[in-house]
Amino acid sequence: MLETRYTELIAKKLSGEINSEEEQQLDAWINEDPKHQEKYNQYRFVWSDSKIKRRSSNADRIFIGISAAIQEENPSYSTAPTKRRFFQITAVAATLSLLISSIFVFDRLKNIEEASAPSEVEVVVKSLPKGQKSKIFLPDGSIVWLNAQSTIKYPKRFSEHTRIVNLIGEAFFDVTEDATKPFIVKTDKLDIKVLGTTFNVRNYQNENNTDISLESGKISVHTLGLDKKKYLLSPGEGLSFDDTSGSVTKFHTSRSSFCWKDGTILFEEATFQEVIDKLSRWYGVEFVIENYDNSRWEYSAEFKDEYLDNVLQSLGYSKGFRYEIDQNKVKILFN
Repeated sequence: MLETRYTELIAKKLSGEINSEEEQQLDAWINEDPKHQEKYNQYRFVWSDSKIKRRSSNADRIFIGISAAIQEENPSYSTAPTKRRFFQITAVAATLSLLISSIFVFDRLKNIEEASAPSEVEVVVKSLPKGQKSKIFLPDGSIVWLNAQSTIKYPKRFSEHTRIVNLIGEAFFDVTEDATKPFIVKTDKLDIKVLGTTFNVRNYQNENNTDISLESGKISVHTLGLDKKKYLLSPGEGLSFDDTSGSVTKFHTSRSSFCWKDGTILFEEATFQEVIDKLSRWYGVEFVIENYDNSRWEYSAEFKDEYLDNVLQSLGYSKGFRYEIDQNKVKILFN
């Protein structure tokens, strides 16, 4: 069971009511333990798939939908509007506590739309912590390179008409061509539809943008929600979707969108925070920064299959800092 504080923050995050300070607290909790990341991703998948998301706009109404699902499966559970229950409903902390208290309830919510289906297809969920990457072969022969701190969900057997996978984090896809079965990558805000192509999707929960970069073939990107739009991409083109405003920006892709799957870290005029975030995810470490003066960084470099110590030596020489590595903790000390 998660602590009440973090159930509150997850509820606010999913319902879009979290402020920046609370979001930083939640991000820190998620990053401190791979199990926290995995749990959060599971809840986020359920939230994305369920009807509750589409018919709810705030944390209180999430509770009502969850209670209905629990009541249907467990008639002995009472949601009568007593004074005590009223305060639980109106408190965001109570909103999600029931959701995360039972994995059975998760499954019920996740499959609510398929309740009438004659049979269930086994679902595969693969999650990676910081510092790990994986090559995954899908049932149709397509290949996925899953980046660190990412989760992918797909059926053990694709349907007759579509090939659908869900992604949180970052992955590169090499999709087997099949004109009769479109391949669809689903994120919280977008559907990316292809027939056979290679492309990258970056959709980390602590980043405000979802980025799609096309290497070969063609893809169509569909925004979800009320303002549905469709964008077509050709090789060398990318699309960045602002998860908050819903705005879309097209860009020209670079090697940095694809080279990570081959073991290459590429920085292109990166800020200090971008460098730290990428190294933290890549090597599975946490950074402690001392005496940083907030000076502007535009750091460019390339490292292939390098140890963290070698990368930090190069960085430290270029930017004027010392460092200490203690297992999965790295201290950066500026001069």
